[in-house]
Amino acid sequence: MNGVIGEIFDRFERERSRLEQTVDELKLALGRYEGVVLYGAGSSGIALLLALRRADIEPLCFADGALEKWGTICMGLEVVPPQALTERFGANILVFVCINTDGHAYCRSFDEALREGGHSGVHRRLHDCGCVNVVDYIALRRCFALFRGDNTGNLPSCPDVDCIWENRERIARVYRELAEGRSQEIYANILTFRLFGDGPEIPTLAQEEKYFPKELFTPSAGEHFVDCGAFDGQTLRDLLALTGDRIGAYYAMEPDPANYKRLECFAEQLPGALREKLTLSPCAAWNEGGEVSLYALHGPGSFAVPYGETQAVAVTIDKLLDGRRATAIKMNIEGSELAALEGAQETIRRWHPRLLIAGYHKTWDFWEVPERMLEAGYRVYLRSYMHHLSFVFYGLE
Repeated sequence: MNGVIGEIFDRFERERSRLEQTVDELKLALGRYEGVVLYGAGSSGIALLLALRRADIEPLCFADGALEKWGTICMGLEVVPPQALTERFGANILVFVCINTDGHAYCRSFDEALREGGHSGVHRRLHDCGCVNVVDYIALRRCFALFRGDNTGNLPSCPDVDCIWENRERIARVYRELAEGRSQEIYANILTFRLFGDGPEIPTLAQEEKYFPKELFTPSAGEHFVDCGAFDGQTLRDLLALTGDRIGAYYAMEPDPANYKRLECFAEQLPGALREKLTLSPCAAWNEGGEVSLYALHGPGSFAVPYGETQAVAVTIDKLLDGRRATAIKMNIEGSELAALEGAQETIRRWHPRLLIAGYHKTWDFWEVPERMLEAGYRVYLRSYMHHLSFVFYGLE
């Protein structure tokens, strides 16, 4: 394999033995502590718990800054207040901070209490609670075996490197077919980070541009917008701000019951003429009708998994629209993007809407999402809005 991508993989092949830590080596390192605590009882914390359990490593508990979670049970572990950790377990515990952050900025939807002071602020508060051994979960990424199969949930900083290696030809092909040099630069730099844990700086957009990058397109007042993972209406807010509160139609899909209620509350505050253009659906975008099991976090990050306790109705985009026009489809649905794209084939074939698709939740999304766009005849662009961590592929005509 030649070119930029070939050089990255050649370097990885040379350096893998230096980079990789075995499960036994990890267990030996963890043996210096009286136990492990996972800070953050959300999608990343749950994913890391499942990865550790596959290696027969059982954490002591979760900790979380959200008071409403204290004393609850998450995946069989108690959620303990940070200030109670050392009293319960002693000072010689190791706390992994399980928050998806790039070390520079937080996603807009994270709790303000966690954002305050940046990532260092989380560490500082834990230290103030007596926890002297605090590291980010990304420190575990060197144990490649923990994340093999990428079936644990939302840990984009800890991909399945074996899966990446096995698909290197496909990755090289996507790189060659991206629409411009800037997208190729971002793609290569994200690949570098995913293999090595560091790399060149990745050009990054502001949060408010993540679905509407000014340098690629401007949404119009006639948008017929499909919003998969509508959350509390944030993307709708952004869209209305950019179009002067004018749209042709808006279709929202949000299966988390608490998020859907927030979305409804926001929609009810809009003027009547605008509300009539909204179609709100408490369903999950999927490749067929039926039900999916959802792990509902009642905030950002809810995801479909077999162990989810919330049953959500599954609907295809083709069924939801029933032949109606779409000018843009946005997806940020925690690893269900490929299934949802499969359920939108007729809409894409008929209307060729712009596609704004997150590509970071599952390891293979990195090449399979753009592959689907390329196969459908799109020019594909890539932009990052959280350095290596969160990025969106844009399919444009």
